Amino acid sequence: MSLRPIVVGAVIIAVVWFGYVQFGEQVQDGSPGEEPQANEAKLRSVAFRQQILHASDLVAGMAEAVRMKDQQAVEQWQQQAVEVARAANLSASDIEFISSEKGREYLVFHAKRNLFNQQFEQRYYALQGIETLKQDYPEAQDLFAEAEQLIAARDAIIMDIAAELSSQPPPDAAAIDKAKALWQERFKQIGTAPQDTVGPLPE
Repeated sequence: MSLRPIVVGAVIIAVVWFGYVQFGEQVQDGSPGEEPQANEAKLRSVAFRQQILHASDLVAGMAEAVRMKDQQAVEQWQQQAVEVARAANLSASDIEFISSEKGREYLVFHAKRNLFNQQFEQRYYALQGIETLKQDYPEAQDLFAEAEQLIAARDAIIMDIAAELSSQPPPDAAAIDKAKALWQERFKQIGTAPQDTVGPLPE
């Protein structure tokens, strides 16, 4: 995967913004408004940093590296993020953070949350639970409750279908199996993740 489209977009935005900031500083150098302008520039820099760290290509690439337990790939994706940050003229402190061990931990943390979302969708369709998934990805613990609610709602719908198929309550195993097959076929026809799926990932 490549972050090249991100580089182009980030550089264009950065050039326009920082050109504006620098022009403003030249005009208002030493004026009472200098401090608010500095704060605004700092906030914009943080926004650029978050945009880079949460870029879809970066998150997907890092998630795959984490899934494969490929430390070299993890470091390569981190380095690409550093290169994008430099090209976007981010502050030295932002670049230092992205290139640091804490920066790498941040990227890995969000990659694992991405993996939780991916594997939750797979298990949702496969009519599986998520107990082992929760053990694998504690980084997504704030998403567990919502995920469990979606699983419970899915199972309730299947039991409703089984009740309709069964001649008498409670539905037998054959009716439940048929209900599961019907649910999966319907889900496949829709071709999307469960409605109100877990995500998008919080910043």
